[in-house]
Amino acid sequence: MAQAKLTSTLDSLRDAVDRYQQQHSWAGLPFAVVKKYGDDEGGRHAALMTYYGFLSIFPVLLLIVATVSRVLADNVALRDQWVNAIVPEEFRATVNAALAALPTSGVALVIGLVALVLSSLGIVQTAHDTLNHVAGIPHRLRLSGIGRWIRVVIMLAVLLVGVAAIGAVTILTGAISDTANLQRAAEFFGILALAFLLMWAGVSLLLPRRPPFQGLWPAALLGSIAIALVLTLGSKLLATMISRQGPVYGSFATITGLFAFIALVSQALVWAAELAAVRRYRLWPRAVDANKPTEADKRAHAILTAEQERIPTQRNLAEFAPGEVAD
Repeated sequence: MAQAKLTSTLDSLRDAVDRYQQQHSWAGLPFAVVKKYGDDEGGRHAALMTYYGFLSIFPVLLLIVATVSRVLADNVALRDQWVNAIVPEEFRATVNAALAALPTSGVALVIGLVALVLSSLGIVQTAHDTLNHVAGIPHRLRLSGIGRWIRVVIMLAVLLVGVAAIGAVTILTGAISDTANLQRAAEFFGILALAFLLMWAGVSLLLPRRPPFQGLWPAALLGSIAIALVLTLGSKLLATMISRQGPVYGSFATITGLFAFIALVSQALVWAAELAAVRRYRLWPRAVDANKPTEADKRAHAILTAEQERIPTQRNLAEFAPGEVAD
């Protein structure tokens, strides 16, 4: 009897919370984002982006440093400032050593650059897969073949320019001869604007069709704020992560710290994409009780079902058995 009464009380409490969040968007929208994150296995996709981001970060940095070094060959001081702005202190020696070993001309240089580009594509391709999955794009409609490769390479070029531009923002804001707070604010808003543009470029290039701007900008803005905070505090944040993990990981603390740093950026990107998808497809309110699905629940699962359409003539329909549906 006591257990039955406790179960009944908990069910009543759950139903009360469920009704409240469904009737108030300020609670229902975040809950719907969390639920879609679970439906999409967002944590797994963020982990994949972290992994490929880690594998791609050194080739990306090396490509940028090599380009900047060529462009600023006659201005060593500015070149060093730029490199220091985009390469964490812990990895500058490694990047400079790799740059010194890179061929300077001829076929060997071309082969080396092509290898760097191919090594850098992992993060962009993973972002493509994650973005299309979160957006619920059926496989039959996704970019494929040469068209996909062209867009992925263009997105990599945009990413390289964006990271280089973030370095330029850091240099320019560092020249502000005023309070440190003003410098940090200028750097934050500069990186925020660049992160927003990079996210919009990613959506435009990696999805088959560019979604309406008005439906995406709030999610892109929130994601850009999170990324700007991480990057603005990057050097201190990375140093803190390394120092805290040092007693456990020893000489591997730098690697695990970098992993954690990239994971924060990856999580911000995935959560921003989930929020954008929930708003675009009006996937709220969602039900706490899976036995009482709302219309938004049905739309969300129909999108997941349709995503598995892999050939042009395939159409997957989600069917639901008759049952109680929440208002």
